[in-house]
Parts: sequence; structure tokens; C-alpha cells
Amino acid sequence: MFKYFISLYILTAIVFSQPKFNLVVGTGYYNPKIETSDPIPKIGFLGKNLLLNWGMRYQIYPNVRIGYAQSYSFHFGSIGSSNYRRSISYRSISFETFYLMKEKMELNFSLAPMINKGSVTITAEAPTADWDSFLSVYGNSSIKLKTGSSMTKSWIGFSSHIGYRYYFSRLLSLEGKLGYFMSSYSDKNWKLEGEKVNGPPMNIGRLPVIQFNLVLGI
Repeated sequence: MFKYFISLYILTAIVFSQPKFNLVVGTGYYNPKIETSDPIPKIGFLGKNLLLNWGMRYQIYPNVRIGYAQSYSFHFGSIGSSNYRRSISYRSISFETFYLMKEKMELNFSLAPMINKGSVTITAEAPTADWDSFLSVYGNSSIKLKTGSSMTKSWIGFSSHIGYRYYFSRLLSLEGKLGYFMSSYSDKNWKLEGEKVNGPPMNIGRLPVIQFNLVLGI
């Protein structure tokens, strides 16, 4: 009987104990203000408000995790005869503390410096004036370009979140997070074919964010 209880205790500890390593995938919602004057395609919910998340965290102390996470925002469409794609990648190194309210219920709080990146790509099967049409909206002069190219920009930011996690088992849990993305973004000094150009105005300085993630524990 004693061996039975010891075996049951060990099994329960394995099932419900805190995993050291976490893999996180999920989605989120935020509400940036992004300029979409002609000829830029009109932007909808999937392009402006939806975030796709992934990340990983590792427990370094009994109630502290460090991790890396990325959240993506996408916008697809067309400009003239060309394909248009805009993406923003919010990239963070997170420091998270957590508290177990009950055996399967966790409250956590995270702070994270960010290095974010934006990209605008316009591609066509033949030479077009669609790049000039796009750039002129932001006051840029004509630039000689290939049929396909990308303009990019990186900037720093900061995020903070408070979250709640429910453990179905040691290997699987669901998590909700509420917080902010804070950004130093400016529409100046995007890079395109070695040239500095003005990019899209985006009001993303301080954005409330809500996220829902599936957490796999190892």
C-alpha cells in the first residue's frame, strides 16, 4: 500500500508540477492607427488588429522565467498591377514572474524590452510605376527600382503584461494576457535599395494588447 501511494504521488507531481520550458503559440488583438491613403490597399481587421504570436520561456528560479517572443501583424493587397505586403514584427526578450493561486491556476506579470521591425514589399511580374505611386504618398521622389523589392525599418520598444494561466496538465495550459506595446516608431529613415525614404505613418506609440496563447510545457 505504501509503494502504491508513493507511486501515485510521483505520478501526480509529474502531471501537475511546473514545466521548466514553455513553448507558446497563439493570437492577439490590438488597434493601431495605420495610414492607408490611395494607392495603399484598404486595411481590414486581419491586417490591422490581428496579431499572431509565438515564443518560448524557461524557468530560471522558482517563480521567474525568461523568454523570447514575437507577435506579427500583416496586411496584404495590391497596388496597380503589383502585389503589396506589409508586416510588423514585435520582438521581445521577456522577464516574467508568476504566482500559483491554486494548483492549476497561475497569475503572472512580465516586462520586456523590444526590437521591432517593419517591412513593406511590392512585387510585380513586369516593370511598373507602382513603387513610385506608393512612395509619392509620403513625399518621396522617384527611385529606380526592380520589379520586386522591400523597404524595412527597425525600432525599439517596451511591453508589459499581466496574465492568467490555467493548467490542464503539466504539458498543456491556456493563457490570457492583457498589457501594452510601447514603441519609438517614426516614419522617417526607412531603407529601400540602400536609400533612405519616408514610410507609412503609424500611430503605434502606446497600444493596449490582449493575447490568448496555448502553452506546451516540457
